[in-house]
Amino acid sequence: MVCIYCKNEINSKNKSNEHVFPSAFGCPDDWIIDCVCRGCNNAFGGTMERYLAGDSIEGLWRLQKIGSRSQRPIRQARIKIHIPDENIYGEFKGVILYADFAQMDSLYLPPQILTWGNAGERKFTLLECMSDNDIKNVPGKFELFTHNEKEYNEAVARLEKLGKKLEEGIHRLPKTAIGIDGKLEVQTESVIDAVIFRTIAKIAFNYLAKIQGAEYILGQKFDNIRSYIRSECKSDFHPVTIEKGHILVEETDDKYFLEGHIFTIETRGNLIISKISLTNMFNFYYVVTLGEMSPIWHDIKAGHAYSLKEDKIIPLFTPTYLSITSRLRKIFGHPLRI
Repeated sequence: MVCIYCKNEINSKNKSNEHVFPSAFGCPDDWIIDCVCRGCNNAFGGTMERYLAGDSIEGLWRLQKIGSRSQRPIRQARIKIHIPDENIYGEFKGVILYADFAQMDSLYLPPQILTWGNAGERKFTLLECMSDNDIKNVPGKFELFTHNEKEYNEAVARLEKLGKKLEEGIHRLPKTAIGIDGKLEVQTESVIDAVIFRTIAKIAFNYLAKIQGAEYILGQKFDNIRSYIRSECKSDFHPVTIEKGHILVEETDDKYFLEGHIFTIETRGNLIISKISLTNMFNFYYVVTLGEMSPIWHDIKAGHAYSLKEDKIIPLFTPTYLSITSRLRKIFGHPLRI
């Protein structure tokens, strides 16, 4: 047996079990493939899968619904969270926040300074992103925001070492800026970049291996997608796109039948296409072009869904119909089409 990614031999020393989709998103331990070597498994898990889990819009869903084993807040570059620029938040309006992956349903206030432009516009800058020269060039008037007193003292020590004396005390978000339910409404933006695309492509490729077997996807026609996932491809190769809407046809932005993930494989002309929806809670899904059919054309249709509520994999008996409970069939009168 050889690894479907590096094509090196898999032996007793480097054998591993690879989850079809990351276990951080709930993949059951029995939904695995054994055709990925330990080296590739560890490399993917420690890099791009980590970013999908902690620095993506799907990662925020994971934190709220599944939780995280992280013992510390994770710095986010692709997720932009900030308090709205509204007067109700006073001095905190516009402040930068992180999702705190050390605990569920919590936000973290990274050390940052507030400066003002010539027209009085407010600008927050993360202290960890500032070089010593950046700090030295900070205008005379600025304020410091931190999550706790320990970080405040550490930030003040660095500022004073560089000749910036701070007289203001530690800032804490006033309770008046938090809703009566104890929640704080924030604005969130998500950047979906090549790292996230490659991770989605890997999930689709793993799913194809689960459906068709390792021998099938070792063929040369899958070398482009293999190289793309390993980040060895040409820059003009873009196999992953985003489509607005929902894989389940009956679903709308306000009506969902499944909270979880959806995976399908189908043929489109002579191309093998995978549709992936992690969470199934957003108004878009990913389409991955995995490769071309062989000269002997045959139809490929498969689909599965992971139900968060039931914590199990649900088969789709064709890429057109979702195998759902009889209760839902009675409600809607027919199986759900995808």
